[in-house]
Amino acid sequence: MSFSARQVRRPGWVRTRATQSPVRRLPRAVVLDPSDNGPGLVRALRGRGVPLTVLAAPTYAWVACGRDFDGRVMGALPHEWETWVEAIQEIAGEGPGVLIPASDNACELVARERARIPSSLCSFESPSSSHLELMDKARLYALADRLGIPRPMTHVVTSRTDVESVGRGADFPLLLKPTLSHRWRRLFGDRRAFLVEDLPSLRAVAMPALEAGLTLLVGEYIPGPVTCIESAFILRAQDGSLPLAFTKRKLAEQPELGAGSIHEVVDAFDTLEFARRLLEGADFVGLATVEMKRDERTGRPILIEANLRLSQAFALGDAAGVDASWRLYATLAGLPLAPQPAPRQETRLVVATLELRRVLILLVNRRLVFRDLLAGYRGVRSVSGLGGDPGPILCLLGHYARRAARRTADQLRALRPHGKN
Repeated sequence: MSFSARQVRRPGWVRTRATQSPVRRLPRAVVLDPSDNGPGLVRALRGRGVPLTVLAAPTYAWVACGRDFDGRVMGALPHEWETWVEAIQEIAGEGPGVLIPASDNACELVARERARIPSSLCSFESPSSSHLELMDKARLYALADRLGIPRPMTHVVTSRTDVESVGRGADFPLLLKPTLSHRWRRLFGDRRAFLVEDLPSLRAVAMPALEAGLTLLVGEYIPGPVTCIESAFILRAQDGSLPLAFTKRKLAEQPELGAGSIHEVVDAFDTLEFARRLLEGADFVGLATVEMKRDERTGRPILIEANLRLSQAFALGDAAGVDASWRLYATLAGLPLAPQPAPRQETRLVVATLELRRVLILLVNRRLVFRDLLAGYRGVRSVSGLGGDPGPILCLLGHYARRAARRTADQLRALRPHGKN
C-alpha cells in the first residue's frame, strides 16, 4: 500500500499547497520496544507529521513519555508476549500503519507472529524473511563462509564436552559470546561477550549459560581497540536497492566488549561492501546494522554480527544529514524517496544511558581523564536523538533518581541493627 507524503504535516485529510487536492493521511508508525534508539526516530517522524504509537517495556518507559504521540508502557518481552500481540492487533484496527521493531525481542515477535498481525500493519519481518537466520550468529557465520566474507574462527558450543574439547590445547585468550544475544540478556544481563584467559575461566562463564539451554560461540578474538569496530547501516528494499547506506565506528563502549556509547560517522567503503554482499546473499529485505572489526594486524574488516533491529546509534543518520528515520519509514510505507545525500563525516552521537554508566564507572575506578572525555564529545550532534521535547529527558532523570533512592534505602536498611525498624 502506498501513501502520498507531499506537504502532509498532520494526521487527517489535508490539502497540498501546490494542487489543493485532498491527500490521504500518512500511515501510523508503531515503534515496538524502543530504548535509546526511540527518541530520535520519534522526533524525526513527528516533525514530518507521522502519527506515532510507541509500545515500551518498563525498563525504557521514559521513551514513551512526550507530547504529540501515543506512548504506552507494556510488560517486559518476552514474558508478556501475548499482551504485546493483542496491543498490536488493537492498533491495527485504528487504520493502516507500519511496524518498526526497535529490539531483538520485538523483531522476533513480529517475525514469528506475522500471521496474527493484520495486513493493515506493514513490516519487513515475517516467517519467510531472513531476519531470524541472521540474528543467529552461528547461522550468520555459515552464510558468511558461503559468500567468502571474512569472520572469526569459532566453535559452536552446546555442552560441557564441547567446552573441554575447545579449551584443551586452545590458543588463549578466546572470545565467548551467545549465538542469540537477546536470549542471553534475559538471563544474564547486558554483558554478553567475554575474553577468557584459560580453561577454568571458560568453564566458569560457559557452564551456567549451557545449563540454561543457550548455544555459545567460542573462538578467535580479533585484536584492536574499540575504534576498530565499524558498522554499516543498510536499508535494503525489495528490488535490491539501498534507500539508506552509510558507515560509522565506535569511539567508546559500555560495558567492555559491549554496545557503543559514542559513535562517529566514517567512510568505510570495504565494510559497507561486505555488508551489502552479506544482505544480498541472504536475500534480506529491511534494516540491518552489520558490525565488523578491522583487524589491527592486517587492516582487514572481519564480520562480528548483524543487528536487524533499530540500532541504538540509529539517530546518527539523522544527525549526519541523511534523513535516516524518514527513509526507513518511507521505504516501509511505500513512499517515494529522493537519492540519499552524503553523510557528514565525523558527526558523533552519544547513547545517553550507556555513556552515563561508562562515565560513572570511570569515576568510581578513578580512571576518568576529563581531557579525554571532552575530546570524545567533540563533534557530537545528538544525544540519543533527545531534544525539543523535555518529556523523555525528565522521565529518564526521574528513572535514575528513583533507582538511586531505592539503592540508598537498601543500604540504610542494611546498616540498621537487627530487630529494629
